[in-house]
Amino acid sequence: MTVHELTREQLIELKQHMLCEQGSPSYGELADADELVSDETAFAEYDATEFSEDDFFCTAGQ
Repeated sequence: MTVHELTREQLIELKQHMLCEQGSPSYGELADADELVSDETAFAEYDATEFSEDDFFCTAGQ
């Protein structure tokens, strides 16, 4: 699946990962990842990436 096909929960997990790549975010920043990283930023960063359900903790093994 593409980044545009991710569920909201998967997209938030991806945004949290993006914050972790930039440094050491606080728990508050991780909780607010959906507001801190725009959908457009995530779409642009991962546009050429193909994901599977197992790439995300929230849907692994489903």
